[in-house]
Amino acid sequence: MEKEEQIKQIEHFLREVIVGEINKLQGIGLSYIQFVVMGQAVEVLGAFLDNKPMKAQGQTATRFSLSVRKLFGGRYRLLNDKNFLYNKLRNQMTHAFMPSEDLLLLNRADAPEGYKHLQWRDGKLVLISESFYEDICQAVERLLEALKSGKLKPKTIVYKENGNR
Repeated sequence: MEKEEQIKQIEHFLREVIVGEINKLQGIGLSYIQFVVMGQAVEVLGAFLDNKPMKAQGQTATRFSLSVRKLFGGRYRLLNDKNFLYNKLRNQMTHAFMPSEDLLLLNRADAPEGYKHLQWRDGKLVLISESFYEDICQAVERLLEALKSGKLKPKTIVYKENGNR
């Protein structure tokens, strides 16, 4: 497969599956489930940044952290010190379907006055679903720019625009 075709395939996957599917969850108000999917999405984005096959085993923490460092940066990077976000968000929500007691998961409409995304309140880290989604969208754009500019080599993914869903 040619490089340009690979990039188009990856772009379609990122826009339709990562961005599009989370957007659908937002549209029907399923913020809780969004956090499960968004935690996974951070890891998937990181899978495009390493030099291993997409399905390489035992890479979850490394890929999540790589994504946070390279695509999210800023406050996310600081908060993932010692894999905090990985353990408290991605692992807890993926494996137990329950957030860590260190997190407060909210929609913007439900956030009390003064509660902001990625800020600590009463000993809990506040995550607001819409803000997290917006940050994932920005991370997707950063990843696509790195692919299109040649800074990042595209990976082969097993995804067909009309055949995998």
